[in-house]
Amino acid sequence: MHPITVEHVCELVGGTICGDVMVAATVDGCVIDSRQVQRGDVFIALPGTQIHGVEFSAAALSDGADVVIVDESAAHMCRTPHIKVADAQVALAQLGWHNRQTSDALVIAVTGSVGKTTARRMIAATLESVHTGIQSPRNFNNHLGVPLSLLELQCGDEFAVIEVGSSAPGEVEMLASIVRPEFAVVTSVSPAHLDGLKSLQAVQHEKQALVASLSSDGVAILNADDPLVAEMQTSAPGRVVTFGTAETAEVRATAVNMTDDALVLTVDGDEYTVRACGRHNVTNALAAIAVGLEVGLAPEQINAGLSTYESEPGRCCPLQIGSWTVIDDTYNSNPAAVHAAIRTAEEFRHCRHRVLVLNDMMDLGEQAADLHYGMGAALASSKLDHIAVTGDFAGDVVEGFLACGGALNRISCFASLTLLTTMLDCLLCDGDLVLVKGSRATRMEQVVESLRRLACTDAADRRAA
Repeated sequence: MHPITVEHVCELVGGTICGDVMVAATVDGCVIDSRQVQRGDVFIALPGTQIHGVEFSAAALSDGADVVIVDESAAHMCRTPHIKVADAQVALAQLGWHNRQTSDALVIAVTGSVGKTTARRMIAATLESVHTGIQSPRNFNNHLGVPLSLLELQCGDEFAVIEVGSSAPGEVEMLASIVRPEFAVVTSVSPAHLDGLKSLQAVQHEKQALVASLSSDGVAILNADDPLVAEMQTSAPGRVVTFGTAETAEVRATAVNMTDDALVLTVDGDEYTVRACGRHNVTNALAAIAVGLEVGLAPEQINAGLSTYESEPGRCCPLQIGSWTVIDDTYNSNPAAVHAAIRTAEEFRHCRHRVLVLNDMMDLGEQAADLHYGMGAALASSKLDHIAVTGDFAGDVVEGFLACGGALNRISCFASLTLLTTMLDCLLCDGDLVLVKGSRATRMEQVVESLRRLACTDAADRRAA
């Protein structure tokens, strides 16, 4: 955060000083978690699921915060000097917006139903080969995460790669008004967050709002391989750059070579290598290459940046656990992501059997049962050797699988995640590939941990023998 006085903070958020606040103090950070407070921070007290952040205002000041911001509905609970505002969440957005406006950094916003986190990380890795900058921490892509990401900008930063998500109509438009990007990158449009967005057309409209937010000097960087993204060219106020494998793409991969843990892309005669698992990551790598070329990086500089990229736990991350190759893809799930997971497992070369362990795709609204049935249908025609399913919609997956000709001995359905993890040892053989997939709320990382325990037990048994 660019340093400003507490008095200036109060002016920016339209607040009222309550008590002996140090208005002349200079702050250079902003947090919403009192455990993260450092000297010189602003602490914004937000309501939590169990307790209001105002309860931690005294601790925040004791740990070095220079000021606490509290919304007026909770101000009566605050026992310390503070700035009272109409809405603390709005105050956070205002501070994020101001910090972005203060910065000279090139701001690149990334959105998409799938791939936005990986694309964001590949773009940042590419730019870091030459420039200094920041990216959204983890998946800070909502009404809290986006302003907090923008508040990471400091003097000297040359770029910011900001992830923008949406689970309700109008969210991207609101976030774009804070981010005010110069580049807008869109990776994909597919069924996701349908509880709030209801339809694929609404999902497209949300993502398109990021493109529409650009000024006439802005650049829309769009996936030409996704028809619903390619259509967004008409809503771009300025220039458009397309990427993909389609002949219409300006930044086009004319050849893609894959190993089990890396991709080699040929673009305009230049080869780019990224250590990433799965063909779906071609899209993310091309987005990064397109951004790199757009800011004037040479192919060798882009390649140097991409070479530093590492898969993040839970995001199609290959692991060697005992005799099994495990692809940890447990962070989140939707139909497009599961189709990508199926293809990744199918194309994996060095394995005995290909096994998919699958839990529910969440947040699909009234279409959930039909989409899980459709997933079963896709699995029936896949090259996977076995599918182990659990969750509330497991029955729909099995029904679609069997109805579309899947053999009964290729699928197992478990009443609970506990039972599934208990039976894993019976399902797997040495040398198998195991891809673990499910939405975040389904806690499928427990399966990965169970595999680690099984591998340790097997190793101990072998030593004892």
